[in-house]
Amino acid sequence: MDFSFVYEIQHHAAFGPLIVLYFFLAGLSAGLFLISALSTVFGWQPVKPLAKPAALMALAALVPGLLALVVDLGRPFRALYLFFNVNPTSIMSWGSFILLFYGIVCVPYIWFLWQGQEKRVKLFGKIGAVLAVCLGLYTGFLLAVVPGKPLWNSALLPVLFLVSGCVAALSLISLTKKVFTQEMVPGADYESALHTLKVWFVVLEVCLVFFHLLTVFFLGAQGELTVMNLLAGEKAFTFWGIQIAVGIVLPLILLSLKQSSATLGLVGVFSLAGVFALRYNFVFGGQELPTVGTQLYHQGGGMEWLSVIVLLALGVVLLFVLPYLSRRVFHSTSSKSISS
Repeated sequence: MDFSFVYEIQHHAAFGPLIVLYFFLAGLSAGLFLISALSTVFGWQPVKPLAKPAALMALAALVPGLLALVVDLGRPFRALYLFFNVNPTSIMSWGSFILLFYGIVCVPYIWFLWQGQEKRVKLFGKIGAVLAVCLGLYTGFLLAVVPGKPLWNSALLPVLFLVSGCVAALSLISLTKKVFTQEMVPGADYESALHTLKVWFVVLEVCLVFFHLLTVFFLGAQGELTVMNLLAGEKAFTFWGIQIAVGIVLPLILLSLKQSSATLGLVGVFSLAGVFALRYNFVFGGQELPTVGTQLYHQGGGMEWLSVIVLLALGVVLLFVLPYLSRRVFHSTSSKSISS
């Protein structure tokens, strides 16, 4: 007598909420550094008042982002293996060193920026800008090289993650600029520059999302199912409702109607939610349709989402604390130099 055995294969969704947060904060930090470098490295004067606050916020976003990555490991010291066991063919190995050197460069860049040492600022700004671009692209490459995940297998994904990180950075500046009023030159035309940059980056983000999904759709049956799951399946609400409507459509409408501080702040909130939803949709949406078996949906237990909230709160605290500390530290150092 012949017997047939049927096994149900369940696939664990390896990337959870903490990885979504890490991708979001890493891209945000990279975008903020690039905005700071627009004036210090590339000499675009309209955004010069944003150089100091953007640099501080880049560091404030990086810290909880790194903590999210370490907490997700479960055993934090395992992160050190990436530095002692270097694999040139591994994107994750490259990313660990990009994060390390980017974090190291951020500190002297901020220090010399506040000290007014333009030559050193430009030097570290150039190095940091290259590393920031690499960091923004890396989060997308980390997904793009994973086989068997149609939603991730596109060369446009790294560029999309970099551009959306810049959108998030511009949004955060619009939202928090009152915290940094002492670092901004009164009467400077940075709001107009912010408005222009935001519109073009949002339009570019829309184009990249469209062409990315179009590419995935024509990859084959699995790609078609993946895109339809995003558009009309499990992720339809977070895609259409949050990522598209709240994160893109509403900001574009508000930016076209009226240009004011209140409008830019509201646009900032909506756009940040949209960029986070983009990371969530792509990370989870890419894991929901395995080739065989059934998906073990890992939406992250309550503790993981609680960790996300705590780390986001830490980032908010740093956004308010770092400007205060920087004023105290650099004011005291400048006073000592004058007295001596």
